[in-house]
Amino acid sequence: MKKGIVGLALVLLLAGCESGGPAVSKSEMGNLQINVYCPEEMSTAPAEIYLDGVFIGNATGQLPVIHARRGKRVVRVEAAGCKPYEKSITILGEPNHQVLNVYLERQ
Repeated sequence: MKKGIVGLALVLLLAGCESGGPAVSKSEMGNLQINVYCPEEMSTAPAEIYLDGVFIGNATGQLPVIHARRGKRVVRVEAAGCKPYEKSITILGEPNHQVLNVYLERQ
């Protein structure tokens, strides 16, 4: 009998009838594309991106888009030899695709 119940629970879980956590609607999330521009002769590769104080990754060709929950967020970009950049932004959610152009300045 226990095997039947476990099997049924597994089928329901795999079929999507039961979730392992709270569901998040696509409308709760938004896309934020961050383009980082450094002064001439400086590379953007070491630029670090933070969202609400949490390190997200380094600015690269593969990481300009962040998927974030809707609402007010703080974006911070840091790079060696440059002044830190910080801006408050409101993530609007799907279907909006937002773009933030960051122009870093020498220290």
